[in-house]
Amino acid sequence: MSEIYKRKLKEVLEEFDTSVEEGLNESQVEENREEHGENKLEESETKSKWEIFLENLNNIIVYLLGVAAVISVIMGDWVEALAILLAVFISVFTGYFVEVGAQKSVEALQSMVDTKAKVRRNGEEIEIDSTELVPGDILILGEGDAIAADGRLISANNFAVMEAALTGESEAVDKDADATFEEDEALGDQLNMVFSGTAVTRGKAEAVVTGIGMNTEVGQISEMLDEDQDRESPLDKEIDKLGKALIIVAFVAAGLVLLIGILNGQDTAEMLHVAVILAVAAIPEAMPAVETITLSNGMSTMAEHEALVKSLSAVETLGSTSIIASDKTGTLTENQMMVEHLIIKNDEKYEVTGNGYEPKGTVKYNGEVVDVEAENIHDTDALNDNDQDLLKLITNGFLSSDAKLVKQDEADENEEAENDGEYTIEGDPTDGALTVLGHKIGMSPEFLKETEFEQLAEIPFDSEKKYMATFHKLPDNIYRFIMKGALDVVAEYTDIDDEESEFWSERNELLTEEGNRVIGLASYTVEDENEANEITEDIEGWFDNNRKILTIDGLFGIMDPPREDVAESIKQTQEAGITVKMITGDHPRTASVIAKEIGINNWENTMTGKEIDEMHDSSDFINRIRETAVFARVSPENKLQIVRAFQDEGEVVAMTGDGVNDAPALNGADIGVAMGIRGTEVAKEASDMILTDDRYSTIVDAVREGRIIFENIKKYVSFLFACNMVEIVSILFTIIFLLPMPIQPLHILFLNLLIDIGPAIALAYEEAEDNVMNQPPRDPEKGLVNRRFLSRIIISGMFIGLGAFGIFFLFHNFTDLSLEYAQTATFTYMAIAQLMHILNVRKFKSFGLDRTLFHNKFLVGAMALGVALQLVAVYTPFMNNVLGTEPLTLMSWGIILGFAAVATFIVHWLKMLTNKIGAEE
Repeated sequence: MSEIYKRKLKEVLEEFDTSVEEGLNESQVEENREEHGENKLEESETKSKWEIFLENLNNIIVYLLGVAAVISVIMGDWVEALAILLAVFISVFTGYFVEVGAQKSVEALQSMVDTKAKVRRNGEEIEIDSTELVPGDILILGEGDAIAADGRLISANNFAVMEAALTGESEAVDKDADATFEEDEALGDQLNMVFSGTAVTRGKAEAVVTGIGMNTEVGQISEMLDEDQDRESPLDKEIDKLGKALIIVAFVAAGLVLLIGILNGQDTAEMLHVAVILAVAAIPEAMPAVETITLSNGMSTMAEHEALVKSLSAVETLGSTSIIASDKTGTLTENQMMVEHLIIKNDEKYEVTGNGYEPKGTVKYNGEVVDVEAENIHDTDALNDNDQDLLKLITNGFLSSDAKLVKQDEADENEEAENDGEYTIEGDPTDGALTVLGHKIGMSPEFLKETEFEQLAEIPFDSEKKYMATFHKLPDNIYRFIMKGALDVVAEYTDIDDEESEFWSERNELLTEEGNRVIGLASYTVEDENEANEITEDIEGWFDNNRKILTIDGLFGIMDPPREDVAESIKQTQEAGITVKMITGDHPRTASVIAKEIGINNWENTMTGKEIDEMHDSSDFINRIRETAVFARVSPENKLQIVRAFQDEGEVVAMTGDGVNDAPALNGADIGVAMGIRGTEVAKEASDMILTDDRYSTIVDAVREGRIIFENIKKYVSFLFACNMVEIVSILFTIIFLLPMPIQPLHILFLNLLIDIGPAIALAYEEAEDNVMNQPPRDPEKGLVNRRFLSRIIISGMFIGLGAFGIFFLFHNFTDLSLEYAQTATFTYMAIAQLMHILNVRKFKSFGLDRTLFHNKFLVGAMALGVALQLVAVYTPFMNNVLGTEPLTLMSWGIILGFAAVATFIVHWLKMLTNKIGAEE
């Protein structure tokens, strides 16, 4: 049943065969439950442990290693096969255990709490679990209730709903059961409807349930998530390219060996075995394990910065981000209405400091703190006239507010509350802003009681009258009638001349242009007790008979303020070359003001959801959204359209949000970032990363960490591939010169799995190089596998490999030493030269032998361990038997170290040369 908001209430009740007075009976409830199911969203399928295991097994390097292991078994080299399978085991299970742990953390964070609902069935009001709601139920709603289903309003009394999670609107929406519509209306403008996932902030209402579970607006958004397809992360694409490069290298190397061997008349079976050895040499067995450990280390680091990352690849994706599309309400702003400005009748404009609902802050005039404390309310001599007017305005605002400030400090006995210590508002958010302002100057319900303030009567807010009024007894037998509402409404009940009317209208416009919601407040002081009694007995009747007696006290400028850390974070983000876009369901003017305040570039360029709907299929759409900084009044579908358009242009897009309306874009972005404290469960489920502290600055930390991770990935990939090139070059040259194999297969595996893996892993802990956040995002088209990067690897591997060939040639042809000795010397040279090569890869633009080396204790330890392992391989009898090595003399060590030092110097000189001529990336 679509567009219910356009239909008459009578038609809706007949459609669901229900009545306002009786509701559904038991048989109707059962029939509806059988037809529509339970009132809950379909849960997305989580990966099983088996699926996670298969994903880690589905790796091109694992496949190549598996083939090499099978060939080794066929050739009868069981030790070699077992060593290769050990590499596979390390790779697969490291990733498996890390991802299982991450999934458990996310599941714990996303555990949902059951809610209750009050309904009328069989003529009686009962409370049930929200999952038991069915279409046709008569839902009874009151202040503070969570709305658990979509419904058409039957009646509403002073009823307002906070719909920020669904629409992005930061203000409560006044609902009207009698509203009728003929034209299509946006979700936030369907005033005769209530929606699942929203909350009542004021008043009472009854509604007939029209949609449950997946048939709600929230459910439709959830379906959009299921329809979305998974996208490969930039790192996934790079690793895939690397895998393909590995296949080419392995097959070309093996083919060359076979061809050269056959042309030289060597035994085909022997050449096939050598080809297998070369294939093993071409594969960096340690890379999957190092990649997993690097990314899991990034996950741990991000967790320390309050960012929970769900998948390993998401860790690096943030470092590639070129656009951050951010929701406004609750992400860039507090989603907590706050008084930011005050204007009193003497034309004094004041600023209020603070952060959301936290009752800390000051009132300032021209940058100076104004000393208006609640305790001075009895001591008028302590204040000048302006300060007295200011204190009166704040006091009247506090008195006329029905909202209560609550601190969430009552934790469960066994578990600490997730939002322990946070302040929340019970009641209307706008009233809450006035309440918090009062608390900032020392007011509280306890203070009012102690100082003998007492509320005697009230005219509740009404969506038709658009004002509320209260009547209070103050100390010293003074009484005050207070009215608040929109300025034009309040002004109707005051006796002001044209000049004063123009003055207040101009001040109202000034605050509105600054993005404030403006509340006007007027009052009337009563000193006659008889008149006070008359007002108390019939406040509405008295007010109807006493128009034009109020005096305007001033204006409150209320905003959903930016989060404290956002402006500096936006600045850092834009300095890093990342474009920031604000995407919100809020009003364009409000959004643009916030964008200006937090420093988003081109904040004045706005675009609405209606404009997006009109042109998203046009060829000019991408140019328009590139120029636009603020997208306002947008739907969940619009957000996803924006994200997709940028992705189609090759951008890496991060989307941040907290509401249900953000979920499709969170799911569709390259990386979705949800708020962990105030975020909805749907948003958390759709995201790749959850900010457990809800701070935007955490995203900047995560971007920085992502960039460091990618730089470190480049370093260890460069290191591992260069080491493999060393082995390939030395073997190819010995084949060309018709020499025996310079090293044995187990030597290669020993180097790849024991010598190289430690330093490679340690490179994951390298500190950021200079200006990591002052560089533009890397071009996704220029990833790891590009001409310059590969040429650097090939050149490094070539010169170090020539040194290995030189060592073997020297010891084999110019000494009487055995082949095993020459192979041991070559094997040892490779180990030492590769460890020394770390000094060339850990710094892209300088030599790595400096004091920063000792900042990475893991790397120093890994290099020392590598040397120790090589000594064990050379000098222990057991390893001599297993690896076929022989102890080396001191002179041999001198030659080996000399060759390694020369190779390291040549590689460094070539690196500096390419840097100088601009060939370095």
